[in-house]
Amino acid sequence: MKLQHLGTAAAERIPGIFCMCDLCKHASEVGGKEIRTQSQALVDDSLLLDFPGDTYHHFVDEHFDLPSITTLFITHWHSDHFYGEDLAYRMDWYANDNPTHMDVYGSETVKGFYERAFFLEEHYDYSRLTYHSLHPGDAVTVTASNGKEYTVHAFEAKHGHHFGDCLFYGITDGEKALLYAHDTAPFYESAWKDMEDAGLKYDYVSLDCTHALEPIKSDVHMNFADNLKVRDRMVEMGLADDSTIFVANHFSHNGLATYEQMQAAAVKEGFISSYDGMVTEF
Repeated sequence: MKLQHLGTAAAERIPGIFCMCDLCKHASEVGGKEIRTQSQALVDDSLLLDFPGDTYHHFVDEHFDLPSITTLFITHWHSDHFYGEDLAYRMDWYANDNPTHMDVYGSETVKGFYERAFFLEEHYDYSRLTYHSLHPGDAVTVTASNGKEYTVHAFEAKHGHHFGDCLFYGITDGEKALLYAHDTAPFYESAWKDMEDAGLKYDYVSLDCTHALEPIKSDVHMNFADNLKVRDRMVEMGLADDSTIFVANHFSHNGLATYEQMQAAAVKEGFISSYDGMVTEF
């Protein structure tokens, strides 16, 4: 499998839109890996995870074949993970000469935001897009644009309104497996049980690290100390082992860590700090 982190920031990005803090000033001056756009990822160039407002930016900069992608999984309804107004432009007249159909998966809450985008357009195009609702504990098998089958398990994220409105995903092609866990605080016990029942051992794990190295306790996000605890429990439960690649991802400027600082801390613990455009094959 291959995973590309198209974007690795929280909603306001780094440098934060309208922000004048020292970290954002540093990112603007240094550029490179210090620049972070809204989080989005791509599996095997064919299965898309989240659809933020920065999707067009990722499409232009990373040159992936967005028009041909037919499978999209949404973690939750915040605009940095689902910007439905742009997704509506996949309809005919906006997207000409595109014969493909996209299946979109997410929670019932995301569906409400999806429907709103088409309501604003006053038009639906079922030949181009279909929405499928998922609930915590569900699993679905999909065929992506590369012709490969993937089984995707939905787990409840500890985020949003805390009633199953936010999800994170375990994805396997039958040989390899990855866990994409954004946005979420340390997992609910029910999610740990669903992960155990799914029966996957993960080769790649990307964990929410919004608060980076700051000792912030939250019921909707994690910091790096939380990541280490999640990693240890996954290994203890047999969901991961010493060969698993662990990645800290989804950073806010309020975490007060530059890329270099975050990567230095991550390496000491056997982690990787993500950056925009990072590609890993496993």
